[in-house]
Parts: sequence; C-alpha cells; structure tokens
Amino acid sequence: MTLELCNTSLQQTQELLRLVNVTLRNLSNRKFTDKELYVEALGRVLGGSGRRGPLSIFILLNGKSGASRGRVFHLSAGEIVEGSEEILIDPASVYAPERLTDEVIISNWCDACETVEEYQAYFHPTVKAYIGKLLTNFICCHIGGEAGGALLAFNYPGEATEYDAMVLQSLAVVIGSLTTLSNSVRETEKAFIYTIESLARACEAAEEGTGEHIVRVNRYAGALAANMGLPVELVEVISYSAQMHDVGKIRVPNEILLKPAPLDEDELRIMRFHPAYGEKILGDSPRLQIAREIAISHHENWDGSGYPHGLRGEGIPLSGRIVKLADVYDALRSRRSYKEPLSHEEVLSVFTVGDRRIDPGRHFDPAVLATFFAIEHIFARIYKSMST
Repeated sequence: MTLELCNTSLQQTQELLRLVNVTLRNLSNRKFTDKELYVEALGRVLGGSGRRGPLSIFILLNGKSGASRGRVFHLSAGEIVEGSEEILIDPASVYAPERLTDEVIISNWCDACETVEEYQAYFHPTVKAYIGKLLTNFICCHIGGEAGGALLAFNYPGEATEYDAMVLQSLAVVIGSLTTLSNSVRETEKAFIYTIESLARACEAAEEGTGEHIVRVNRYAGALAANMGLPVELVEVISYSAQMHDVGKIRVPNEILLKPAPLDEDELRIMRFHPAYGEKILGDSPRLQIAREIAISHHENWDGSGYPHGLRGEGIPLSGRIVKLADVYDALRSRRSYKEPLSHEEVLSVFTVGDRRIDPGRHFDPAVLATFFAIEHIFARIYKSMST
C-alpha cells in the first residue's frame, strides 16, 4: 500500500509540473485568470473517479487589507471543479493563516479525538457547512510567494498520509509561484497600456480636443468589437489599440494638421502618408500587431476607394474596418477650427444616406455598420460622458 501511495503522489506531482510548464508558456499571452489557474491545479489533486485525493480543498489567500479570503473546491461528477461563495477570515480568527505554523499539519480524527463528532470543532463553520459531511481528516500547508495563504485539504480516503502531504505541498508551491508570476504579468501589462496611452496622447497633442477623441475612439471600437461577437481577448486588444490609429500624424507638419480650412492637393497628399508613418512607428512587435493593422488600414474603404493601399472588402483588416467607423463618427461629432459639430441624430442620417464626403454603402463594412445601428445609443452615451 505504501508503494502504491508513493506512485500515486508521484503521478499527481508530475501532473502539477506539466501544468506549470503549460502555464509558463502561456504567461506572455495572459491566457488565464487566477481562478482558472486554481481550477486547473486543484483538478489535478482532488479525489474522485477512482483517483486518490481529498474530497475538498480550502484555498485561502492573504488579502491586502489584512483579512484572508478563500473558497472551498471539490469535484462534481469527477470532472468539474466548483467553488463555494467567498469566505472571509479575520486576521484575529483562530482560522487565520498567520496562526498556522510553517510545518505541514497531517491530522486524522482517530489520533486527535475520541469521536469523529468531537473532531468537527477544529473546523470553520462555513467550511463545514459547504462540505456537508463529517470531516474525518485534513492536511494543511502554507502557500508561499507573493500571495501567501494556506491550503487545507479534507477527507482523504481512509487516513491522510505523508504522501498525500507531499502532493499538497507541491500544489501550494504551484499556486504560490504562478500567482506571483501572473501578478507580475498584470503589472507589466498595466505599464504597457500606460505607455501606449502616453504615446498616443503625445502624438495627438498638437490637435485640438484629440486627447478626448482617442479615448472615445477606444470606447466606440471596443463596443463594436464586443457586439460583433469577437473573442474577449481580441475585444480587449482593439479597445486599447484603437487610440493608435493616427500615431503617424506625428510626422505631419503642424501647419497642415492645424490648418483652419480644407487642405489643398499637396497638403492632402502629405496627410495621406500618416497611415504608413504610423505603421512604421509601431514597428514589428507582436504585441502591437493590431495597433499596426489599425494605423495602416483605418482610412481604407469597403469598395477599395480608400488609402493608402486601396484595399477592398475583407482584404481590409477587421480591426481597421471597426476603427474607421468609430473614427468617422467621432470626427463628425467633434468641433474643429474648420467645422461645426454634428448631433448624434445628424450623424445617424449621414450613416444612413451619406453626405458630400461619406457614402456609407461604399465606405463602411456592412457588418460593422449594422452593428453600429444596433448599438448607436451606446455611441451617443460615450460621446456625452467623455466630452468637455
């Protein structure tokens, strides 16, 4: 039996190591949330369907405010990991992780109490209520790393053993290390977003009102992408990349950008270089692929009459088609030195029948245009809430 338990614990530890390997490969793409990470890891340790493991695991992480928060997990139908409602543990509570020793605790009721009923006094009432069965044993160990906290595993088949404790310690290391890494990735991501926002604002600084313009275009584009049913990850990227659509204007002379009258042919020719400038400025980083697509293609028209490459239909990147409509909407709504702003209703008319410059049937992707009309009230609300 000892050899069998040793082999079982080895297999479970190997599964956890494989999870670490896969997760580390996906870190740069932010393919998981903390909860998804816990579910993946816990699912490899919890018992069921003939596998040895605890009936339930209580994962408890230290909070920034001092209190610890946790959930109880178990397997449903041998496959699905479900969590309890969040359980808050006060730092003064006897159940707080800070009150636990650094040593791993292995406890079986028959070694601690005369009856299994007496043994129940050791456990948090909410945890007991969620598990819904008499607790017969448990193993407890600390979670290290930036997060900190504890793991408590309940009701191993028969008795909890040192081999079971080895697996639980491996799980604690996995959760602690990957949580620390994922938090670092999130902080890096925040810094990345802040950097491109700063770049966008710097490039738009010369033009009046464009600081608000780029933020609104982000919001419009995100709303369109979300309501077109695009994957959440792509919606998120479009939502922050849209602001880079005119980054190439940093190469256009201010006398052209700020001219209080229509541009002549030579000035228009220079202005039409800004998509290519933007593509070059954004370079070849994979993280900026969508921003680069938007910069080069947001002046292309559905019928091929746009610039700089005269792309047509689905040959235009979808992100560019989305941002084109968002950009045109905000340009029509905004006041410029050479034009008065249009109302939302007036823009709806332009997007329906066109005007001297815009032919919606020729210029916009029909699917993007249809989505706009389905959510046009959201555009109106965004403009009203983000305009001075």
